Amino acid sequence: MLNNYLKQTKGFESTVEKSKTWLESHGSIKNDIDKALGGLNQLSFAIPIFGGSGDEFKTIQPWHHIFFEADQDLDSAILLMMMGFYKDSFRSLRSFLELNIFALYNFVNEDKENFQKWLNGKDHTPGVGDMLQKLGKKSPGFKMLDEKLDWNKEVKSLYKELSGFMHTQGALHTHTSLRNSNMTSFSETGIQTGTELLLRAIRLTAMGFVVNFPMSFQALPLFEKFAFSPPAGGFLDEGQVESVKSIFPNEISKKVSAICLADKDANSLADGVMSMPDQTEEEIIESLKRTLKSDEFKNSKEEILQMIKDGEYGKAIAFVTVTQRAMMRAMTGILFNPFYKSKDILE
Repeated sequence: MLNNYLKQTKGFESTVEKSKTWLESHGSIKNDIDKALGGLNQLSFAIPIFGGSGDEFKTIQPWHHIFFEADQDLDSAILLMMMGFYKDSFRSLRSFLELNIFALYNFVNEDKENFQKWLNGKDHTPGVGDMLQKLGKKSPGFKMLDEKLDWNKEVKSLYKELSGFMHTQGALHTHTSLRNSNMTSFSETGIQTGTELLLRAIRLTAMGFVVNFPMSFQALPLFEKFAFSPPAGGFLDEGQVESVKSIFPNEISKKVSAICLADKDANSLADGVMSMPDQTEEEIIESLKRTLKSDEFKNSKEEILQMIKDGEYGKAIAFVTVTQRAMMRAMTGILFNPFYKSKDILE
């Protein structure tokens, strides 16, 4: 019997090709999704990693990794949608939404005792409605987000819609309805619904994220100030902020930006960076030399040096920066990750 299922996997390639063709023929939708995913990928760099002093020194908060778990649900949602598993895709999208809200809830609450209980499977994930209510009570930013964009209502509405697929709430939430077939196959209804839900989920979670981490909208000249040794987290450069802004339609982006740029602490941090002297040419060269000695550039060092020799300075800087960000994201996903070993991780 299992062989019958294994044979069916050959048909997934055809479904994926049809999904790709549909996306190419709906360029504006594909473009919106590309921009949303690109901006979402930059948000993790806005989370402070190192900071404080003495007993208050922080490295990576244990609930930081909930975002990485949510990202895996997003990966699943997209891949399942492309393969024609629409209902399963929406279940993963529901988890992506819920985990993002839960992560933000923990960043605001900072309750390590209750998080440890959840981590060890001794406590349930709070209801989305309860988490949204507490976010608004504890954080002025979330309160403002709800007032300006009706965020709580929109999140609850999407969560309820996705829950309909989780619990098969009537005929419209079935595999058959989404595909108009009882076989796994491409469906225009399924992918149309999927792309709409995907964009809503990414945009709503991103709204909450940037409000909680308002440095997401502070465009800083990081290269000019730090060369190839930028802060490990908590700050974005001009290009990254533009990418984050492009997650949202223009009007929403303006409203979210206004909330973030009104944050006094974020403005103070940004002013501190802006007041730093720019790196001199000699300091930049020394910074590059130190950077290229690290293991992650072992295989690309000569290529980068050739770019510089050819006068392709911008290309070389971009190459190094992208590599550093990829390494930082990978390391952050591993360091202090409580999901590898949850027991007593916070003690």
